Amino acid sequence: MLIGSSSNKPSLKTIRRLKNTLRKALDLPDEAIVTVTQLACLELGCAPLETVFGLLQANQPQLQYKVHKATETVDGDDLKQVCQAWGFNTQKTVIDSFFKENE
Repeated sequence: MLIGSSSNKPSLKTIRRLKNTLRKALDLPDEAIVTVTQLACLELGCAPLETVFGLLQANQPQLQYKVHKATETVDGDDLKQVCQAWGFNTQKTVIDSFFKENE
């Protein structure tokens, strides 16, 4: 979901690439749900767009992490930060390899 101009809407390909990269890098079960949402940030001093990542797993607390940039500009370093914030120790090289496979 994007609040604001539709011209800033991320491509479905990018959303799928980010979800698939996290799913594979974290070795998530099929039941796990990864969400990627681009939103307009309305807070003072915030970047105009932010990408919010979510992870839903059975019998686990919901996890969320915000990257203060547009979805189309999220890279492997950002995904590494998401994994670390969620408590996963994933090597950046693993993320980079999945990230490139899905380009």
